[in-house]
Amino acid sequence: MKKANIIIRIVFGFLSTAALTSFILFASNIYSADQAASHSAAQADSTAADQASLAKESSLNTKDENLSIGMSERHMLFQPQDTSPSQAADSLPSDQDMESADNPNPSGQDTESTDNPSPSGQEEITSDNTISNDTKKQQHKKSNKKSKRFHTVTEDYFSDALFIGDSRTVGMLQSHLLSNAAYYAKTGIGIGSILSERIVNEGGRMISVSDALHLHTFGKIYIMIGINDISSGDTEWFTQQYQAILDTIHSTQPDAVVYIQGNIPMSYGKQDPNGALNNKNLSLRNEASRALADKKTIFYLDIDKIYADENGHLQSCYTSDGLHVIPDYYTLWVDYLLHHAIV
Repeated sequence: MKKANIIIRIVFGFLSTAALTSFILFASNIYSADQAASHSAAQADSTAADQASLAKESSLNTKDENLSIGMSERHMLFQPQDTSPSQAADSLPSDQDMESADNPNPSGQDTESTDNPSPSGQEEITSDNTISNDTKKQQHKKSNKKSKRFHTVTEDYFSDALFIGDSRTVGMLQSHLLSNAAYYAKTGIGIGSILSERIVNEGGRMISVSDALHLHTFGKIYIMIGINDISSGDTEWFTQQYQAILDTIHSTQPDAVVYIQGNIPMSYGKQDPNGALNNKNLSLRNEASRALADKKTIFYLDIDKIYADENGHLQSCYTSDGLHVIPDYYTLWVDYLLHHAIV
């Protein structure tokens, strides 16, 4: 009996040990599973965080890259343009250059670089105003320097015109082609006496051209003088006499447009090749008078070219005496004037 109890206790102890071992193993498995689950969750959270971080970093990189492209594009669009006055001053005064001068930035883009912004908005505005004022000054200066161009007009243009000269101008008066103009002219008069000699009829009283210019106002003044002085003095003397005429006109008629007309040449047979009475000498004086034209208020007209042949002589078909133009051909002179007017 006693032996049986011992056996029962041994069996019970064995069973208890087995049960305890099973419980421990079960609990251990549950703990391991829980730890594994926690680790997996932590790893998943870490992975998700890493992915989020990578996504954020990728997004930032993408923005930076886009910003870089944008800056590059702006840099190309807003390249600074050279608006220095010296370049503008060197431009030729053609029509196209003037349009460009009126609109120095036809594309409408900024001329200031965005890569070097001004420290303050006020300084930037001041800089822009300075450039604008400099540009305007340069355009004004360039406009003043530009030579005026000839235009075609009608006979009404000569309603306030004055013709000053010798027998060639008397011929214009007698042609009645420009009858609404005034004429201060006399046959045989020379460049040295044109201002002082009393050749103007002022109400029945003869006065000098100089005095008449003080009494009347003209919008245009045409001059042809010097053929009767071709044997007098030299080219320098001729230029001084012509300049005196221009000075008197400028002081008495400051708003008038002045035209220096090239002297009509002589025919070949009328010349003295060995003396001063020849077209070579006349041509030198024409060129000297041309140099007096500033192309702003004083203009030179090549009237001599109308009637000259290829050698610079008066063509025989236009003259009967080798010196004066036949009245019928004054129409060529007038037609030239109509197509060479400053308005």
